[in-house]
Amino acid sequence: MGLLSSKTLIQAHALFLFVLAVYLTRSPEVITDSDIVFMLGETLSIDAAPSLSRPQSPFALCGILLIADALVDLILVTRVPRINEIIAMAEIARSAAPSSLAGAMRANPFLARLASLYSEIWTLLSASRFCLFFAVSFFIYQSKPSAWGMDAPGTAGGYGAGREAVSGLDQLKNRVIFTYGFMEMMFWFWIYLTLREERHEIVVRFAEQDQEVM
Repeated sequence: MGLLSSKTLIQAHALFLFVLAVYLTRSPEVITDSDIVFMLGETLSIDAAPSLSRPQSPFALCGILLIADALVDLILVTRVPRINEIIAMAEIARSAAPSSLAGAMRANPFLARLASLYSEIWTLLSASRFCLFFAVSFFIYQSKPSAWGMDAPGTAGGYGAGREAVSGLDQLKNRVIFTYGFMEMMFWFWIYLTLREERHEIVVRFAEQDQEVM
């Protein structure tokens, strides 16, 4: 198993979302002017869109959504039975049960399904979130400067008051959203690999226990 378990990583991610939501609500310039946002934006030639300027900025709404996302993750990771806890309970029940009953428990598909519930839920969530943030990051990266309204007629200095209203997708085209999507993509890929490793260790553990009983 890696240095950090999947549960620890998910809890740390939820804490990060809470902190990020506070900054977005109270001091969004700390995020927009941070070094990592600036470096990624300059390296990939992604400009800061005018939609992020106050007072029209949607940072308060983004903060609320991040808090909701963090709460959902904390509830799931806390309430969904974890693999190690279920296996520990099964081992205690099997050691205290007669041999015939222990064999029935090993052959029970419900127990095996229950033991993989935590892994299956978070594997699905991590894979789906990775795909979502990959799509958002790629959409921002592949957008041409003309799609950002930089060369729109009647615009002075690149971005001006005469620029036509942009669509909802155009609001995503900025370095802040790209940085967040890129970090989320990398994190959920890390979670996915950690879950696969934990699931493999559980399978090996079950196989070793069956060989010992035989």
